[in-house]
Amino acid sequence: MGMKLKQRIIVVLAALCTLTGVMLLMESGVKPLSALYDRYHLPVNQLDDFRTRNEAEMHARRDVGDKDQPIWGANGLLRHQLGKSASRSGGSPQQNYTGVGGAPVPGKEYSDKLPRSSGATDLNNFTKPRTNVHELLNAENHPRPPGFPVDANFYNIRHHSDVKIPKPPHTSGKYEALFRDFPSTYQVPDSSTTLLRPKRPGNKMKMKLWEEFQRGINRYEVYSYNNNQIDALLRNLEKGKITEVDEKSGGTQVKLILTYEDGGYSMMKPWRVPREYETLPDHFYFSDIERHNAEIAAFHLDRILDFRRVPPVAGRWFNLTRDIYDLAVSSLRRTFFRSPANNVCFVGHCSYYCETETAVCGYPDMIEGSLAAFLPAFKIAPRKTWRHPWRRSYSKHKTAPWEHDVNYCERAVKTKHPYNSGRRLLDIMDMSVFDFLIGNLDRHHYETFEAFGNFTYPIHLDHGRAFGKHHYDDMSILAPLFQCCLLRQSTHKRLQVLSTEHYRLSDVMRESMARDVIAPVVLEPHLEALDRRLSIILEQVQKCLVQKGDKKRGLKTGTQDRRLQRPILGRCKQRKLNVDQRSL
Repeated sequence: MGMKLKQRIIVVLAALCTLTGVMLLMESGVKPLSALYDRYHLPVNQLDDFRTRNEAEMHARRDVGDKDQPIWGANGLLRHQLGKSASRSGGSPQQNYTGVGGAPVPGKEYSDKLPRSSGATDLNNFTKPRTNVHELLNAENHPRPPGFPVDANFYNIRHHSDVKIPKPPHTSGKYEALFRDFPSTYQVPDSSTTLLRPKRPGNKMKMKLWEEFQRGINRYEVYSYNNNQIDALLRNLEKGKITEVDEKSGGTQVKLILTYEDGGYSMMKPWRVPREYETLPDHFYFSDIERHNAEIAAFHLDRILDFRRVPPVAGRWFNLTRDIYDLAVSSLRRTFFRSPANNVCFVGHCSYYCETETAVCGYPDMIEGSLAAFLPAFKIAPRKTWRHPWRRSYSKHKTAPWEHDVNYCERAVKTKHPYNSGRRLLDIMDMSVFDFLIGNLDRHHYETFEAFGNFTYPIHLDHGRAFGKHHYDDMSILAPLFQCCLLRQSTHKRLQVLSTEHYRLSDVMRESMARDVIAPVVLEPHLEALDRRLSIILEQVQKCLVQKGDKKRGLKTGTQDRRLQRPILGRCKQRKLNVDQRSL
């Protein structure tokens, strides 16, 4: 019996040694073993393409990447299948990297030689830089990200059309002046309970940026006023080293979860449409495509309004080959392909816009996206999901009850938990103001931290469908304000300040978003829409005051804490909403 066992062990070891030797020979490029490896490793739909390439073309491709080529390793073979791009391969030493406007950047090299696949289009034949956008950008403050071939700039045909982008007005200092002259109108009590337990005083381990952010969440705000750690966290989101990429389960559109070297996480929404793209007139709000820049702009507006209920969001440039594909899980990798225009694309798995014709594509493999910092995990900080009382029907044939019931607020909201007591109804008013400013129709649910009970704020999440139409003001978003005539005094004062010339909302937003690496985050028409919508909100508040007869009494409250204030506007005559959503 012992002899048979020894023989089996010897046979297994011999088979392993033989297999290892064969693999080493295949990876070394020895023919015909390497050809056999290609045949059985590559997908069937790309076999003919690879087998018809001649010897001269293969040698030319290997010369592009210098030390990185050839790419016959186990991890690099699918990169060879995708046609490894020059921005990943390291580039040609004879060419210099150039910034916006053609300014050379020392120490940077690139190559514009892309591998040719069947049906690939020569980039040099159809790429036409948009000079008007180059004039808009400052070459010194916004250099072209490393890895771009000659014409592969985000600000050209792939991400911008022929629409002429107006030059923004020159303003400076309004952002700093706002936070200097009008600090937060409330103070969080020193005894306020944080969401997570603080570390022991004797613990010598220094907290990472994402840990400091998560441990700073309390009953009143996601992050504190003038918190310098938030700016540091934004820089970490933009430049931190990524170690793994996975897909977020669920959702209507593709989202990626990025793992960082320091153990933190962020959620990425990739670029899908140009800046000037607007929601199509025949598209419902629930089928609109999500915009990554809307998430970034919503975070900046939330901070300017003194809400601080949106987790930090920053923009970042990605090389789809190096930063996503190489680090992606196998299920995500299988959705990558190279388009006929020689661009790296992936599809992902989701309910909408996850088909080949709506794939996420780089140019050729560079793309920008938004990164949102993760809240604490559900296991240690569970969140409760609430149905929004002014939720839309999400149907092509039905309308929601509040759209035709003039007494909806009094009958169906104020009489039910948690809106019949506490601060929650006032938080809904703040949320409606916020959503109206950004044009967000997709507010069906919201979340709160269970640890704080009903005495806490709703977290402002998921604003990818905001900033869809700059020329259209959807008045139905203000239904809570119309029907209840409630608003916090501090919110009203903040809106009044932002309507003045010295602290104009559009100027403050422009300066705040200019710090982001993918600036300009939104175009000027969207910033102008913020000023217009702000005046509409103030006009509606004034109508409520006049109708209630509170014009002489003014706005008075019994406490300085904005989160504890009672309603400052009484009931006004109910107004039936126009279901057709009039445009101003």
